[in-house]
Amino acid sequence: MGERLGEHAVVIGGSIAGLVSARVLADYFDVVTILERDHIESRPAVHKSTPQGNHLHAIQVGGLQVLSALYPGFCAKLCAMGAVPLRLTKDFPVYRPDGVAYSLTGAVREPRDLGLELYSQSRGLLEHCLRECTLTLSNVRAQCDSPVERLIVSKTRVEGVCYKSGGEPHTIRAELVLDCGGRGSRAPRWLDEMGFTAPEETIIGVDFAYSSTRFHIPNHNGDLGPFSFVVGPPPEYTRGGALAQIENDLWLVSLGGRFRDYPPADEAGFMAFAQALPAPRLYEIIKDAERVEPISHFRFPTSVLRQYERLTSFPQGFLVLGDAISSFNPVYGQGMSSAALQACALGAILAERVNSPQGLDGIAAAFFPKAAEVVSTPWMLAANFDFAYPQTTGTRPPVPPEILRYLLALDALTAEDIETHKTLVEVFGLARPLSALWEEPLRSQVLARLNRTDNGA
Repeated sequence: MGERLGEHAVVIGGSIAGLVSARVLADYFDVVTILERDHIESRPAVHKSTPQGNHLHAIQVGGLQVLSALYPGFCAKLCAMGAVPLRLTKDFPVYRPDGVAYSLTGAVREPRDLGLELYSQSRGLLEHCLRECTLTLSNVRAQCDSPVERLIVSKTRVEGVCYKSGGEPHTIRAELVLDCGGRGSRAPRWLDEMGFTAPEETIIGVDFAYSSTRFHIPNHNGDLGPFSFVVGPPPEYTRGGALAQIENDLWLVSLGGRFRDYPPADEAGFMAFAQALPAPRLYEIIKDAERVEPISHFRFPTSVLRQYERLTSFPQGFLVLGDAISSFNPVYGQGMSSAALQACALGAILAERVNSPQGLDGIAAAFFPKAAEVVSTPWMLAANFDFAYPQTTGTRPPVPPEILRYLLALDALTAEDIETHKTLVEVFGLARPLSALWEEPLRSQVLARLNRTDNGA
């Protein structure tokens, strides 16, 4: 078989997670087929089954590093398509009730170039760029309008899928089926039908919603940077907003609110909500701007974590990845990067199996703990932000009081030390593990600050 692990792999779902996973699988299978239930345009567009697609999206630093490694020249291609480059945190002012900051907590009050670059674009453009990059591979093919109906199962092994195309049933035999079907994944139901146990779920009620649209802003006096946040500290402020420059010289505005304080989808309501944000900056920019598309509204009631790594048995030839494992509150922009990092973890496992007699056997037991490691950092970070609001429901990750004190001191230290600031941004951007916040010399610096605080200095 050489460097291959099988003849055919099937990916269920052709969105971000599915496309990146197909790229990883292409190194180890003769053919990789992506089956997407939606109709896919040959241009940047939003999937019918991606209701959040019209809203603000971001690939974090860690996710962008994965994409750059898997697709050489990816960032240049994204820019050529119209994406706008941004520098962290210089291009990310945060407008708060107490003034302008350059961190969401308000600790950093000066613009800093941390040497980290991101890109601003619509979800449709990002996905279109990824699709073009993935489908340049000769052994990857994609079929749209092809919903998967069920798995082909022999005893405890998944051997392919049954799907519909053009209204007719079809089958594909495969050594590996990867479910990247998103939050609505049918994997738990399929497991139950096969006699396996479905994964436990952790659910956090965040009750978040946002409304978004695009504006043309021709005259902004040259003082408008490519990205702006408007937020207020929790729990007092449940509203926020963001303004991002995207392709085609347009500006994407997303307004968000929690606990039934939702941004409306009509123009008058949208503008009134913007005017009532914690700071006036965003409203002042858009009040006289030209809106160029309808207002889209999306509600996200709960974050969901499915703990596949806890299962003691799982069918051979089958895996689950991306939002099908963990669906985060979208306000933190973690989902796409988490999926890319999970795909990277899968690639590392497959590389180890190439020359192993084990092949694909037991791949789930190897992969799901690695995926859980990837998910643990963004899940804990998002959950702790969400539980800053007393209305949030569900299971709060256990964080001892001494850890909270440490993190508060660490955040305060970012105002004084640019390297601490960069480390914190990289951890929140999923480019470094959470454990990096306790590495030396940072740990000693934070503990010294805590001592000074305890001694009244």
